[in-house]
Amino acid sequence: MSETTPKSAVFWDKLARRYAARPISNVEAYEQTLDRVRHYLSTDASVLELGCGTGSTALLLASHVGQYRASDISGEMIAIANEKLAQSDQANLEFVKADLYAESLDEQAPYDALLAFNVIHLFEDTPDALKRINGLIKPDGLLISKTVCLSGLYGLLRIPIFFMQLFGKAPPVRFISAKRLARMMREAGFEIVEEGNFAKVKMAHFVVARKVR
Repeated sequence: MSETTPKSAVFWDKLARRYAARPISNVEAYEQTLDRVRHYLSTDASVLELGCGTGSTALLLASHVGQYRASDISGEMIAIANEKLAQSDQANLEFVKADLYAESLDEQAPYDALLAFNVIHLFEDTPDALKRINGLIKPDGLLISKTVCLSGLYGLLRIPIFFMQLFGKAPPVRFISAKRLARMMREAGFEIVEEGNFAKVKMAHFVVARKVR
């Protein structure tokens, strides 16, 4: 769950083991998200996940698709994901260390669906990232995302997050509203199929968008 700069990779590498040990903060919202994602997947689909972290979500979803590639810029995150994979029977799942713009992601493109959970708000240039994502998806394919949308009262978090960043306790974050996110997705060539929030977690915005151009 990381953005595309080397500096961010170092941040997530340092955090990886602690991140892997953390429990899910809102199990109800997580389960509801997984249910909606599965609704849009098929057993013959090829899927790419961006910012997969330590691979927990990929391991839960891989059995519902044909081929599943999961990527992250953090080598430490991917190492933990591969440790988990070695203890599973998911033959159709592959973890790769790569940022959004890595040529290795093009090797199996275009994909039927691209999953981006808690990562879009971390990209340096959101519009450009969405255009790149569009290029990795088949015509009529899906971008399924859940994004931290920090707007309104959440905008007050700018100051504490800024100081956390100064001390290496937080990665770079883009403050994007749900409305602006939807607009940028449309501008990048998507139409919104579904959007909403689960378990009253307003800042985590779920969007399913179909590639139309």
